[in-house]
Amino acid sequence: MSDQVSRRKFLGALGAAAAMPKVFNLSAGIPFSEAGRAQIASRKPTDGIVDAHVHFDEKNPNFLSDLVKLSDRLHLTACVLTPFAYRKAVLEAAKSHPTQIVPFGAVDLDAPDVVKQVEELHAIGFRGLGEMEFVKKPYNDPSYFPVYELANSYSWIVLFHTGIVLRRKFDEPEDVASGRMRPIYLEEIARRFPRITVLGAHCGNPEYEWAGEIARWNPNVFFDLSGSSLSKMQSRLADLEKFFWWSNTGWHSAEWKVKTPNDDPSAFIKIVFGSDVGLNEIESVVNQYRRMFDACSVPERTRQMIMGGTLTQMLGLPA
Repeated sequence: MSDQVSRRKFLGALGAAAAMPKVFNLSAGIPFSEAGRAQIASRKPTDGIVDAHVHFDEKNPNFLSDLVKLSDRLHLTACVLTPFAYRKAVLEAAKSHPTQIVPFGAVDLDAPDVVKQVEELHAIGFRGLGEMEFVKKPYNDPSYFPVYELANSYSWIVLFHTGIVLRRKFDEPEDVASGRMRPIYLEEIARRFPRITVLGAHCGNPEYEWAGEIARWNPNVFFDLSGSSLSKMQSRLADLEKFFWWSNTGWHSAEWKVKTPNDDPSAFIKIVFGSDVGLNEIESVVNQYRRMFDACSVPERTRQMIMGGTLTQMLGLPA
């Protein structure tokens, strides 16, 4: 959750092995420009970072051009979390820069016309929703199910804020509560709507243990480590192994047959890269992730999946 901009049926049988979320086709939905098609054709398998958590900055009139320049330098693809009012501008940019800009819709789950907004976003070529936040009810409230049903029918990625949330107003009442956005609520959404890929921003900070366990049992749940976690844990990054603990252990359950990207056995495969900062700070978050990889001895193959491989598969980006 960025403080730099203003925005805003039950258990299916798992079967013998739970399946990974459906992979998208990059060309679906968006009529790319000639430059966009050329960009897709030129993308190399080794190209690098997919950021699940980049907020459109409506205060910066040059945001999209600045993002493209940064993407060129970092080999970055950004899932741009876009307020509904800016949907057309971001969509046009995505047509020309499809391997750099992936449009996601930042909708208000409590808005009376939210279902119509989501239907329009899908019709024009958006690829997912997020960041869901500042909700008036817990995420698993049935009043939000019509939105989730649509996202499920579209096989979309949906990014939810989880954990502690900033406070904007200090001298007047505010109808905001972090407790409505706990990671535990994502479990029910993932089970009820198995074609949604559920991304939890901030790994539930400070409820990392819940986040890890929910990710462990649900093939369609992943988390990013954006926000304050990697900063406050900078002297104890290895503690993350306590929450993503099931790599290289003797633990085994006959019921645990969760499919992971590339069948990667590392618990950290349930993490994706997300920055949730201004464009000038994304590279610093990349470096924070790399320090965490070293502290937790994350295998090289898993590092590559976290930094871009997993989302590349989910979004159908050229690889």
